[in-house]
Amino acid sequence: EAFDEEVRPDYHTRLAPRQAPWSNAALWKRWLQRNRASSAFSLSTGHSYGGIIAANEAAFAAHPEYYAMVDNIRQTNGSKFCISNPGLRQLVTDYAVGVMQASPDRDSVSMEPSDGGGWCECGACADMGSVSDRVLWLANDVARAINALGHGPRYVGMYAYNEHSPPPAIAGHSNVIVNIATSFIRGGYSVEELVEGWRASGVTLGIRDYHDVFTWSHDLPRRARGGNLSYLSETIPFFYERRARFMNSESSDSWGANGLGYWLSPLMLWDVDQARRLDVWIDDFLNRAFDTAASPMRAFYELLNIDHALQTDENVIARMYTCLAEAYACEPSPAVR
Repeated sequence: EAFDEEVRPDYHTRLAPRQAPWSNAALWKRWLQRNRASSAFSLSTGHSYGGIIAANEAAFAAHPEYYAMVDNIRQTNGSKFCISNPGLRQLVTDYAVGVMQASPDRDSVSMEPSDGGGWCECGACADMGSVSDRVLWLANDVARAINALGHGPRYVGMYAYNEHSPPPAIAGHSNVIVNIATSFIRGGYSVEELVEGWRASGVTLGIRDYHDVFTWSHDLPRRARGGNLSYLSETIPFFYERRARFMNSESSDSWGANGLGYWLSPLMLWDVDQARRLDVWIDDFLNRAFDTAASPMRAFYELLNIDHALQTDENVIARMYTCLAEAYACEPSPAVR
């Protein structure tokens, strides 16, 4: 029977997991396409302040007051701004407008600060409010400017991260998209409090999560969020219910430890209701991937991604090898082996 149906993803961007800097780019691109993790919308959220300084070197050299002041010294070798300075805000706004005019089809521009500390300590910046207030103030200026160009809706991307993770006291432009980082949180806030606080400011919400960070997990089994199916199936719908529509999650090439969670994440980001059907998708994965060895491999993946009982590393590894030995004994096809 013929039918005509349009299907839209629940999350507009679904880079969870996303490509690590050392990953094979061609393989990742293929994987993203096959798993519907590609997007028609491109959200820019990379650290931007250093690039803005590099692109306007002469202006910053002529105006050291554009740099942050720390201990009464302008940090001319740093990459933080004195955001209270009107000239600095105009320069940044002009830069963003130039970027958009050079690429009129571009969806967004990043106003995410450079990483680390070194925020301005001058009185005028203190009067603007918290670091979050200042970062959002600058993002608001840019959002207003790029949406006055006549190219249609355009967006400013940034994170709520580190010193600018706490919710702001000022209102945000609705075309500022804030991806809330689920780690590196300052001020004693929970992730839930950050979501509610930033949503109340009027910005558009996204999430910056951490499927796997090598220096945290060393790609070992049962160590990373990307392999924790209960975490993924709880948080992806939770953030969506609170109007988050963008997801960007750092990852490592830890397919052995986290591959099942990596595969299930885009399914849930496309349709959050699939979080209630993970058992169906896991059955599909096991039967298609392992054929006659599906049963012992089910035990393997339950141990790897579902079982959270406290075990020694030696116990876990021994049980994993036992499952694999049983799987080989099932005489699967050469492709499965």
